[in-house]
Amino acid sequence: MRVTEHRGAGAGSERIVKFRRPDIYWLVLSISALIFVSVAVERFHAFHSATDYIPVYTGARCLLHGCNPYDTSQLEEQYFQAGGRADERPQWPGTPPVYPPSTLLAISPLALLPFPEARLVWLLLNVCLFAIAAGFMLSSCPGQHRWFSTILVLIILISSRIQLEMGNPTTFAISLLVIGRYSFLSNRFVPIGVLLLMLSLAVKPQMGGLIVLYLFARGIRRRYAAAAVAGAFALLLSASMMLSLNPRSAGWTSDLRANISASVDAGAINDPRPAGEFASTFVNLQAITSVFFPDAREYDAAAYAIFLALLAVLIAFILRTKATPEMHVLFIAALAALTLMPVYHRFYDTRLLLITVPAVLAVYGKRRLLGATIGVLTVLALVSGQSRVYTFFQYHARYNALWKIILQNKFLFVLFLRQQNLALLILFCLYLVAIFSIRFPGAPANGGSRKPSTGAELNCIEAA
Repeated sequence: MRVTEHRGAGAGSERIVKFRRPDIYWLVLSISALIFVSVAVERFHAFHSATDYIPVYTGARCLLHGCNPYDTSQLEEQYFQAGGRADERPQWPGTPPVYPPSTLLAISPLALLPFPEARLVWLLLNVCLFAIAAGFMLSSCPGQHRWFSTILVLIILISSRIQLEMGNPTTFAISLLVIGRYSFLSNRFVPIGVLLLMLSLAVKPQMGGLIVLYLFARGIRRRYAAAAVAGAFALLLSASMMLSLNPRSAGWTSDLRANISASVDAGAINDPRPAGEFASTFVNLQAITSVFFPDAREYDAAAYAIFLALLAVLIAFILRTKATPEMHVLFIAALAALTLMPVYHRFYDTRLLLITVPAVLAVYGKRRLLGATIGVLTVLALVSGQSRVYTFFQYHARYNALWKIILQNKFLFVLFLRQQNLALLILFCLYLVAIFSIRFPGAPANGGSRKPSTGAELNCIEAA
């Protein structure tokens, strides 16, 4: 509220109180965040869920109590000692624990609580952090076309229910990464940003590794970025030493390797091949290359070759582009799309694209059609279309002939049943196009204006 007084010459001067008009975008975001929280709690089945949190929680308890976090029998023992219920325990043989030791150490404070209380705290923590991260991304987008960024943020919030219900650490890692990125680019609360990036890297290094390396390489708070990496490495080293020095967990490295190998076997939970039970939930490149190369070594090699080629192109762009706040936003967005390609990532990991919202709006402010296309592809990458296609054909037998054609044709299979993977590939390429077109501007495109840029027109660029 803003109070202003207008006094005339007479004694009966009147005092006028004016209220500042509320920001409709923040109002919409606040209402959506409340809905997001209520739906997350409701879908949490009265706090009887979080199947993805159980291996992490019990592994952290093993770390603290001197047992092996990669031995499922010891995890189950910790689970029941912490108050877990038999009807909620995960199917350990089918879901071998594969989280790095740093993940277990980073969330070990919650392992001091009984499981029901720890699960509730974990839910509320992730809901709050993700909503805060969404708010920071929206606040990074002042100026024109604010409705566009608001819609994108709302879609990301609305579509993020499942990982909260499952209790997956992805939400925690992404939220901390997004908030830390905001801190570094805006130069606000940077020491806190270091702590958040450190914890994000410790929990899921494959989510923020490339982005933090970019911050370091481009000199964006370089000492602080180095401190975040060093802190995450220190957590990994400390947790590894704790496991190695304890007799019950001395062989943890061989157990972890065996679990990783078992998780990617044919038909296992992390098998990306078309016949895999959970293959349609993957967004990394292996889910595409395995359609054309059935051998694991071949489809892995093809996926890594594509990733390295794309990374090399992006590095060439980085080296030939002047470091500006606008380019930082675009390069981080391109890295976010690229991050989801090389190693195991499921559909809920695409919430990392929350970090790209400022870049989408920045492109839209200069190249309308290109920005709108990037926005649409961002939504396609967020929504698991392949699972809906699969469900549709399973429940509509009259389309069996069409279903057989899709299954037998590799290109149709990729088009209809690997939609998120394709969207990420195209999204990355479009960010390269946007970087090139903004770095070397030509004629106005798609209704874009060629007048000199102002602070308002850059839309989503924080001062670096």
